[in-house]
Amino acid sequence: MDVIIEPNNKIIGHITAPPSKSYTHRYLFLGLLSRYVTRLLNPLICDDTVASIEAIKAFGADYRTPDIRGVDRPRKPDKEIDCRRSGTTCRFATAIASMVRGPIVLTGSEQLSRRPMKQLIDALRQIGVEILDNNGHLPIVINGGKIKNREVTISGKISSQFISALILLGSKIGIKVIVEDEMVSKGYIDITLRTLEEAGARLYIDRYKYFEVFPSDLKGGERIVPGDYSSAAFFIAAAAIGGRVTINGLEKNDVQPDKKILEIVREMGAIVKWRNNEVEVSHGELTGIEIDCRDTPDLIPIVSVLGAYANGTTIISGGEHARYKETDRIKTTTINLRKMGVNAIEKNDGLVIYGGKRLGQSPAYFNSFGDHRIAMAFIIAALFHKKPCRVYGVEVIRDSYPEFFTDLSKVGGRFRIV
Repeated sequence: MDVIIEPNNKIIGHITAPPSKSYTHRYLFLGLLSRYVTRLLNPLICDDTVASIEAIKAFGADYRTPDIRGVDRPRKPDKEIDCRRSGTTCRFATAIASMVRGPIVLTGSEQLSRRPMKQLIDALRQIGVEILDNNGHLPIVINGGKIKNREVTISGKISSQFISALILLGSKIGIKVIVEDEMVSKGYIDITLRTLEEAGARLYIDRYKYFEVFPSDLKGGERIVPGDYSSAAFFIAAAAIGGRVTINGLEKNDVQPDKKILEIVREMGAIVKWRNNEVEVSHGELTGIEIDCRDTPDLIPIVSVLGAYANGTTIISGGEHARYKETDRIKTTTINLRKMGVNAIEKNDGLVIYGGKRLGQSPAYFNSFGDHRIAMAFIIAALFHKKPCRVYGVEVIRDSYPEFFTDLSKVGGRFRIV
């Protein structure tokens, strides 16, 4: 499925941020591990979280919206668990499967099968889990249930999801996690810790280098999923480039790392105002800045688009781990920027973007590369192009933001699905 974006859009309107995908994944798996009922309100239902819903059901949870009735110990699934394209589902389900006598088979899309799993697999082997893998990738076969050790050492430089998965496992079996290297995406660990603490888990953390999680009798209760800064970032950027958008449903003091998008657009020259529980972002004369994306790799595509429309040079760094997402986001972002006439230089850990030039003298054709965030970022880029643009493969947007095109219509975006 493709979309054609009409040129010269003026983006003005009001939307509600979709629920957070990161929180939804975590609440689902914590609901599985609680013996009590968890009432999950405002969850995000998208392709990625449906993968997690199917996974927790396979492990024994009874999920009948809005209630999740968990199990004290996960059971062996009756069939393989298909994680679809969801990296979070895959990493969390791998850790949970370690508690269960197998074999348990985890599979996923061709795209997910290219994403790294080696660090998590090696960590679980340290505690006695038997895993057959495809050279550090899916499909994998897990034979757990015989934990022999409760201390692991793991690198923090590839994905924080590995550490989150181990912490989640530790809430049932007890575990010590020692993190080598500087951890990336610390804010996602903060979300994991926040949701675990809400469920009554007992843990100790020392500067993101050492985590000790004690076996806990996790409690249920009501959980309300907050709005998603990662998804709202696309409309925040659109407003900063050319318009005014008001977004409600975001928590001003949330720990989500992609909340940084508000700081970025303000520093570049946009106007950001909070009113009660709504944030309004308005266009300003944007100027290029330096942006460290070590903790916000999901922002790289959309802040690159901001850099394209800003005067001067935007330097994005710290994002080497973005190469291990749904696509190599540094490479694919660079390719698409050049298609719209931007002078963009790919670096090992980011990009250098020379913005402010006269863009859009001819139509541009963007590829999503099977990545929902690449697709949405370049739809936003196309809104302000001077000629019609086409984005290929936009069906992947359903992975995280099924209502994206509905919200795009609400703020005046003109497009045709083809």
